Amino acid sequence: MAKEIWEIWLEKEDRVEKDFQRYLKIKMETEVDALIKGHLEKADHNLKFVANTLDLKSFNDWAIVSAYYAIYHASLALCVSKGYSTKDHLATLLILIKEFYRRELSKEEIEMVSRTTLEKEEVLYYVEAKNQRSKASYSTDILFNEKEAEKLQKRAIGFVNKVKQIVEIGYK
Repeated sequence: MAKEIWEIWLEKEDRVEKDFQRYLKIKMETEVDALIKGHLEKADHNLKFVANTLDLKSFNDWAIVSAYYAIYHASLALCVSKGYSTKDHLATLLILIKEFYRRELSKEEIEMVSRTTLEKEEVLYYVEAKNQRSKASYSTDILFNEKEAEKLQKRAIGFVNKVKQIVEIGYK
């Protein structure tokens, strides 16, 4: 099986630099503090929605969607903390690898972000959160695995909390 581009980025720093220089929608951001705060508030808001939704026991699809967006907004906060802004999931992951990999974020955390934001071709129903999010958002199915939604909730909470620590340390 061929490697995903983000897996190549994890292994080859020169490729990160090359792709970073030519990547699509990465731009320098000036409203850093307000955007970081806004993305982290949105991540927390999404996590609250996940918790409330899981309590209802019948909307696991929307819990999955909200957990995905909590991870994504936390990732965007990290990007902004380095002065970048993007609306492209792959560009977001490239920034995380370029700026945070091996310092603040581990390979496992990069893989978790990639799974929740990128792997469109994967069809493993209960494995990839991105696919769960896509299926939860766009399919006509309404029943989703509660355990998987709870697992993604815990991972999203852990990631958002770590991002808050990284951002806080960066501003001291």
